[in-house]
Amino acid sequence: MTTAASISSKEMETLNNTPQARSEKDLDNSDIKREEAEEGTMVEQANDTEKQAPPPAVTFPDGGLQAWLVVLGAAIALFCSFGYVNAFGVYEAYYLSVLLPTRTPDDIAWIGSIQICFIFGSGLVAGSVFDRYGARIILIPASILLVTSVMLTSVCKEYYQFLLCQGILGGMCQGAIFTPAVGVIGQYFMKKRGAAMGLVVAGSSLGGVILPIMIANLIEKTSFGWTVRAIGFLFIGLLWITCVTVVERLPHRAGTFFLPEAFKDPVYCLLVAGNFFVLWGMFTPFFFIPTFALHLGMSNSMSVYLVSILNGLSFPGRVLPGIVADKFGRMNCIIIAPTVTGILIWSWLGVKTPAGLIVLTAFFGFWSGSSISLFPAVMAQIVPNPREMGTYIGMAMGISGAAGLTGSPIAGALLEKHGYTAAISFAGTCMIIGTFLLICARLIYNPKIFAIA
Repeated sequence: MTTAASISSKEMETLNNTPQARSEKDLDNSDIKREEAEEGTMVEQANDTEKQAPPPAVTFPDGGLQAWLVVLGAAIALFCSFGYVNAFGVYEAYYLSVLLPTRTPDDIAWIGSIQICFIFGSGLVAGSVFDRYGARIILIPASILLVTSVMLTSVCKEYYQFLLCQGILGGMCQGAIFTPAVGVIGQYFMKKRGAAMGLVVAGSSLGGVILPIMIANLIEKTSFGWTVRAIGFLFIGLLWITCVTVVERLPHRAGTFFLPEAFKDPVYCLLVAGNFFVLWGMFTPFFFIPTFALHLGMSNSMSVYLVSILNGLSFPGRVLPGIVADKFGRMNCIIIAPTVTGILIWSWLGVKTPAGLIVLTAFFGFWSGSSISLFPAVMAQIVPNPREMGTYIGMAMGISGAAGLTGSPIAGALLEKHGYTAAISFAGTCMIIGTFLLICARLIYNPKIFAIA
C-alpha cells in the first residue's frame, strides 16, 4: 500500500504551508527572523518574496488500483454501518409486532435514533484520530466491536438491552468505521471526487437492499437470534477487506485535536446547519414507511420489501448525482437533492393506496440517496488542507448526531398523538429549513447564481 512516503516534496511543501502548519513553527522561527532583521541581511527579503509566492498544488491520483481499492473498502464500511441502519425499518416493524409489542412506535424509534446519533456523534472523535494517526488504528477495533454488538443483539430480550447493544454500542462502532471511510476518499480524488464518494455511499444503499431481504427471509425459516447472528458472520467476512484496503495517503497532521477555527468560515457553518435540518427530517420515512404500509393494509412481508425498494433506488441516487456534480458543481447539486426530497415528503400526505406508497418510496429512495452522498463531497471541497478532512467531516457529523438522535422519536411521538399528518409535516418543515440554509451557503461560496460551484 502507498503510504505518506509517496507524497512528493512539492506536495509536502504545500501541506506544510497551511496556516496551522505555519503556526506550529512560529515559536522556533521568531528568533531567527529577529536576528535577520537586526543584521539587515538579504535573507529576510528572500523569505518575504518566497512567502508571497503561492505554494504548488497538491496532486491527486483520481484513479489507479489503490485508489479504487480504497473506494471498495470504504463502500463495504458503509454497507456494514449505514446500510445496517437503513434496515432498521424492518426491526421497527418486527419489534412492535413480535418482540416488544407493549412498546410504542417512538419507544422503538429511540433504538434506531440512538444508533444514528452515535454514528454521527462518534465521528467527532474518529475524524480527528484518523487525521492524526491513520485509519487502521480505528477500523480494526471498531470492526471487532461492531460484530460483537450484532452478536449481543441476537440474544437480547428486554428493551434496555436493545438500546445498549444495538443502539449505543452498535452506533459508536459504526461511526468509528464510517468517518475514516468517508474522509479518506478526499485524499485520493479531486476531479472525480463526487463520483467516488457516490460509489462509497452507495455501499449503504446496497446494505439497505440486501439486509432487509436477508432478515425477512431468515426470520421465517429460523429464529430471530440466528437471523441476527447470520448478519454478524456476514460482517466478519466483509470488514476485514475494509481494514486491509482503507489506508490514508497523506501524512498525518499535527496540532490541536479539534479545529475550532473551521467555524469561523460561514460557508462551513451554514453547510453544517443545513445538513442538521435535512437529517432531522429525512430519516422519518426510513423509519415509518413500513408501519405506514401496514396502516394501508399491506402485508408484513411487503412492508419489509418497501425498505429494500427505498434503498435499492437510493443506489443510483447516490452514484449518478455524484457524476453530475463533478461536472455542474457539487454545491449546486446539494441544493437540488434536498429540495426534491422535501417535496416528496410533503407528497406523502396525499398517499392513500399501497400502489401510491410504492411509487413514492421509489422516488424518495433516489433523491434521499443524493442528499446523503453529496454532503461529504461538498465538505471535502471547502476544506483548506486535505490532511484536515477527517476532522472537518467528523465535527460536522458530530453536530448532526443530535438530529439523528431526536428526529425520528419526535416524529414517532407526533405519530402516536396526532397521526401521520403531524409526523410528515415535521419532516417536511425540517427539509425546507435545511434547504434554505444550504442555498445561503452556496450564495456565500459563490454569489453567481449560474456558476459551476
